[in-house]
Amino acid sequence: MKKIRYNGLGFPIDLEGVKSREFRGETLPDINHRELEDLVFKTLLWLPAHFSGAHLSFVRGYMGLSQKEFATLLGLKTHTTISGWESKENRATGMQGTTEVVIRLLMAEFIKDDCFAPHFKEFLEVTHPPKNLEMKVA
Repeated sequence: MKKIRYNGLGFPIDLEGVKSREFRGETLPDINHRELEDLVFKTLLWLPAHFSGAHLSFVRGYMGLSQKEFATLLGLKTHTTISGWESKENRATGMQGTTEVVIRLLMAEFIKDDCFAPHFKEFLEVTHPPKNLEMKVA
């Protein structure tokens, strides 16, 4: 079993330790595609790097959302921003870090991953400010 570069999800993935087979002169991994998608989605959730346009497109597709539905989830008025991010293909989307956190929280909720959200708990808890806010200025 050798290392295989797989591009079937829209971005390159190096697969090691998987069986392969020859088909029309091409070496293909002998894998369960759904299991691979599940693993890649979980890996992207924890990826310590910014999403590329291809990553974002994969995430959205995995969640079964159109660009418009995804935009609505993120509080955007139109799908144009999503389209722009995805058009970056294998380059970073350029979205703000807080937007990436929100997307990752949506991803964690989608797969019921209870381990991810606690890392951002302080951003999730909305506390009400006191009614009489007193400030002392020196």
